[in-house]
Amino acid sequence: MGLLQRAAVLLALSATALSFPTWGNDNKQDDVAAVYTNKAVVESLSEPPRGWVADTSRSVDKDAASIRLRLHLVHQDMDKFHETALNIATPGHSLYGAHMSQKAIDGIIAPKDESGAMVMEWLAAEGLQSAASYSKRGDSVIVQASVAQVERLLNAEYSTYYNAQSDETVLRTLEFSLPTALKGHVDMVQPTTFFGFRSYKSAISGIRAFDKASYSAADVDAVTGCNKYVDPTCLANLYSFSGAKAYSSGLMGIAGFLEQYAIPSDLKTFLADYAVEGNTGETFTCVEVNDGLCPTTASEAGDEADLDVQYARAIIEDVPLTYYSTGGLGEWVGSGTNTNEPYVEFLEYMLDLDDADLPNTLSISYGDDEATVPDDYATNACDLFSQLGARGVSILVASGDSGVGGLGDCVTSTGAKGFAVSFPASCPWVTTVGGTTGQSPEAAWTDSGGGFSSLFGQPSYQTAAVEAWLSDDTTHDSVTSYFNASGRAYPDVAAQATDFVIVVDGSSELVDGTSCATPTFASVIQLVNSDRVANGKAGLGFLNPWLYTNASSALTDITSGSNSGCPAISGAGFDAVAGWDPATGLGTPVFTALLAVSSET
Repeated sequence: MGLLQRAAVLLALSATALSFPTWGNDNKQDDVAAVYTNKAVVESLSEPPRGWVADTSRSVDKDAASIRLRLHLVHQDMDKFHETALNIATPGHSLYGAHMSQKAIDGIIAPKDESGAMVMEWLAAEGLQSAASYSKRGDSVIVQASVAQVERLLNAEYSTYYNAQSDETVLRTLEFSLPTALKGHVDMVQPTTFFGFRSYKSAISGIRAFDKASYSAADVDAVTGCNKYVDPTCLANLYSFSGAKAYSSGLMGIAGFLEQYAIPSDLKTFLADYAVEGNTGETFTCVEVNDGLCPTTASEAGDEADLDVQYARAIIEDVPLTYYSTGGLGEWVGSGTNTNEPYVEFLEYMLDLDDADLPNTLSISYGDDEATVPDDYATNACDLFSQLGARGVSILVASGDSGVGGLGDCVTSTGAKGFAVSFPASCPWVTTVGGTTGQSPEAAWTDSGGGFSSLFGQPSYQTAAVEAWLSDDTTHDSVTSYFNASGRAYPDVAAQATDFVIVVDGSSELVDGTSCATPTFASVIQLVNSDRVANGKAGLGFLNPWLYTNASSALTDITSGSNSGCPAISGAGFDAVAGWDPATGLGTPVFTALLAVSSET
């Protein structure tokens, strides 16, 4: 599949150049409709994203099938809010740790009243007023309508597309339009051109059966408890949390998508066979989001979900743990509701929670190539992450499992040869976790994602670290033309990513991926957050300014190994070197050192 070609077409007319009816008067419907007659293409794809193909074998009854359409309204003063959010996360600033309520955030960024009023008026003119409602926070208009109605509304044509790798079928359009009058009032419409994320699991070695009896004591590595496979005992000794206090304060969250289900019986078996203390009484809470499900039958188990929950529970022990099972995987057989736009739905759900119900730490192991995610969608999702961070949530995201190669063709969104970028790993408001392998010493894992965003600029908190790498490291000189050195750089940190033993449907398996590294690092952060909560402090919230300044010395710098993934580009990839690098970030966690630094801030 060739490169995704995106063309964001600027709306031809400014809203202020048009004559609008006065809100609330008795203008005739034809006058209102006339205001919204002129439309312009907002986004157009020449072909579906890499990995997706048109599925002509599935027919859709467009009058029977429906879409839950979200029209996001333009926020005001987002730059002002971002400045405040960064100050809240920066040690030494007078606002450090003063996390905000959602009401206070919305007081800064709420859309203009006229934006929602205009969208509602347009929908009324299209005969869809009864199908429309505001989201809980009032920053989106939700329309539940048939596919045929949405096609007329957006001048779009929806078709079914199939992804063989994930075995997903979705209903999407390659082009849509909006009235020119809505320029500056609507900045995202989905589901349209965004095809969705995938679960991060290594496509190289993948999942394989595991027999503990086949490993002998002679296989034990230099780190006590570390064998040729990784389990919680190995991680406890490697990352210095084996003697951690038994916390019960706080809350950790795991984000689940793509019908990945964590099964209590698998957790019980895993804890009995592999946990440090073998406690089989610990469980987790499953919350259904966006019509997600919480099955308990072992045959429904998902390796991603079981991995995340099993390692989080084994590391944080008695700290409450919530798995957010988010629905949105559509199989199209002619009718039904198209809800496969779960990521923003999940983030909106989180922001709707009361402060007391938010997790201190959130682990996310899903994403895709930045080039396959529409810019407006990526920007909107990243803004939502910034709000969660300002509310006190530490968000950790996997860097991806394809090295610098993305889907392997090493082609950027412009069509040139270059390193691929992962999203949401490239969002500057999350903490991105890369992967390591081996324990004596740890080295960069070759499939660990890392690089520089083509969409998001480099945030100030990492400028010194990245500039030091650019000036001091000579190993990247031959590949400088393949990445955007001024973009947001990732990963920020790293952790073990290979040979993790998990239990799925009652059987032990081994799995690789930054999906292993992310819940591991997130769980260590949750221990720090739980300690803070137990001592009457606020959680750390958005981590990166703290990690790049105060806490960088509390990490183990990884200086060997490299990531790769671009066979089409000779010498592709980044080496792990002293200091920050785009293979392992600042390094792997040392819990006791992180706890000591935390106690000082």
